[in-house]
Amino acid sequence: MPSVIRINYTALILLLFFTGYLYLAAQIPIDPWALTGDFTASAFPYLAGGLGFTAALLMLLTESLSPTEQNPFPPPRFERRTYNDPILSMIVILVLYISLIDVLGFVIASIAFLTIGARKTGAIAWRLLLPFAVGVPLILWGLLDLMNIYISPGRLLTIWFHSA
Repeated sequence: MPSVIRINYTALILLLFFTGYLYLAAQIPIDPWALTGDFTASAFPYLAGGLGFTAALLMLLTESLSPTEQNPFPPPRFERRTYNDPILSMIVILVLYISLIDVLGFVIASIAFLTIGARKTGAIAWRLLLPFAVGVPLILWGLLDLMNIYISPGRLLTIWFHSA
């Protein structure tokens, strides 16, 4: 039987995204006098982009190399199939998260992102999810505050604080 090559389009889109991300990370100007170590402004983008590129490439390769069962009978023409891809939904949630950080602020947008993302990708008990979804952004915000890295509370909270 002839082999069929399957293409995981979500993995292909992610691979293209992280390729572009790594290209843009290479464009980050680095001040050679700013830090004495290897950690510069492009260190984290290279790490995140490299991990994402590797994961997307592995997803693409494992999907295309796995054996497929060929069905000699095609599905009925008007059959309605439901397709739920958690990776595609996480991309949509991530785009919404990035868009809402400026409005809601890092902490509130991160809590919403972690809660919605965890519920969308799998059933997680609320008693386990909420402490994690609230604690991680608050701890990260506290650590960044200790390092004197300012994170904007968001336009919504700023307007609310100034009106009160």
